[in-house]
Amino acid sequence: MMQNPDMTSVFLLLSAVAGVAAIYYSFGFVRQWLGQRDRATNGTIRRAVVPDSSLDGHIATQWTEGRLRLDFLLALIKKLGISLEQEVETLRRLDHADPLYESEARKMVEPTLRRFTFDRHLRDECLALIPFLQFCAHDLAESQGLDMKKKLSVLAEIQAAIKLVDRG
Repeated sequence: MMQNPDMTSVFLLLSAVAGVAAIYYSFGFVRQWLGQRDRATNGTIRRAVVPDSSLDGHIATQWTEGRLRLDFLLALIKKLGISLEQEVETLRRLDHADPLYESEARKMVEPTLRRFTFDRHLRDECLALIPFLQFCAHDLAESQGLDMKKKLSVLAEIQAAIKLVDRG
């Protein structure tokens, strides 16, 4: 079955791209959940010195910053997924009969594998961030009486989608 290692690489890339695509397509609802980013942050998480405020204030701040970080990570995963799909499509279009096929395919495989590795680390960061956000949401619900059920549900869906792709 491994007669042509380049074709094996292409099939592995296709299956991985399908996994990445599943993640970012499943996150379409995240934008609605997170709402618009604060215009003052200009798309980055602001590093602020937190004065001696209450524990409730610290947890609320961490909830907001964590949501922004998760939003950024998911957007980056989506962007990587689109890029990977384009690379795989380019690989598909290469003429297997062309004498330059093997060298062209090899040139494309290394950067693609690098993107997959980066994507893996981004998904790992999401999986580490979600339990912290869940803690913050539970605490905000208990201590401040906020309705966090929908947000907790979305976090669970994101977590399940990432774990599903990791298994596939």
